[in-house]
Amino acid sequence: MEFHEKLRIVAGILCLIASLLRVFLFFFDLPGAVVYSAIFVPWGEAMHIVEAAVWVLFAFLFAIAASGFAVLVYFVLGIMVIAGRRLNVVVIGCNIITGISIALSIRAMVLYAAIGEINIFLTILMIVYIVIFSFCLFSYIRIRKEG
Repeated sequence: MEFHEKLRIVAGILCLIASLLRVFLFFFDLPGAVVYSAIFVPWGEAMHIVEAAVWVLFAFLFAIAASGFAVLVYFVLGIMVIAGRRLNVVVIGCNIITGISIALSIRAMVLYAAIGEINIFLTILMIVYIVIFSFCLFSYIRIRKEG
């Protein structure tokens, strides 16, 4: 087994770990999950109490749906990356999805930095996403050079 194939397997295992981390994020840090997932909520805008309550409810419901979707996607992606050794489509899809996750993590960390806090779950998730992205990218480059 070549080095880039080992990296790909590690990236798949990290995808499975990322799906577990998303479950932990939702159950142990619900505000972090809401801030991470609710990309349509206008944080920081002044609003009436009723409008704010509706936005909080919308953000919570969207966080439930987005967290469930992310867990499912990363679980399936982890299995596909481990099983599909030479499929470039899987690696490209993994890089696209983790790139989106990295952008959302940066956005959530900026929102937390605006209020002067650091969220450890989001920091760990971002590190895992960056490692997955790097490993899949390196594996893809090595496969392209060999083929």
